[in-house]
Amino acid sequence: MDRYTGEEWTALAKLAAFPEPMNVEQFSAFYDTRPDGEKWELLDGELFLNASPVRPHQKIVGSVFFALETIRLQSGAAWEVMPGIGVRLSDFSAVEPDLMIRISDDLVGNMCDDILIAFEVLSPSTRRNDLEFKRMNYASLPTLTHYVVISPERIEVRVYARTANWTEARLTRLADQIVFEELGTQLALSAIYANMTKLISAGQV
Repeated sequence: MDRYTGEEWTALAKLAAFPEPMNVEQFSAFYDTRPDGEKWELLDGELFLNASPVRPHQKIVGSVFFALETIRLQSGAAWEVMPGIGVRLSDFSAVEPDLMIRISDDLVGNMCDDILIAFEVLSPSTRRNDLEFKRMNYASLPTLTHYVVISPERIEVRVYARTANWTEARLTRLADQIVFEELGTQLALSAIYANMTKLISAGQV
């Protein structure tokens, strides 16, 4: 019996046309052949397919988006928060943060290299890449001011800021605030975990 379905064989055949190490242009061409909903990333020329996110992950993404969008609307800020856009880190690396902030403009296409803040929510399949590869390589973007990594299992947010030379600041209280000086705003952990505190205290995530 074949190990792969017909669709999977088709995907493998397409992938074979782009041998590793793959550059970002080849990656973009490959990604255009994939179905909506798949999340691929290119790390140093190597392809990674991320697993579908689970409920706690998506609840946190939703809470962060809602909190930041509320701030943006109330302040009339010139930045925007969005999910699902590729970020070019180098000729051989392109990632897709769970959420990102960038200056609001008429961006064309599905990739940029000028984000201000990147947010990642940890999952078992992406933990190492999020905390190692991405932490180091996001810092290469001259526009990036903060990289924020959020745990869905406990109240724990790791913040890496350019002004702190990318050293880790770990926040663990709902009263803690992430201060984004360059945007003139801040984000409380209570907003990040707005729909999660009961689950976390009950040990259900």
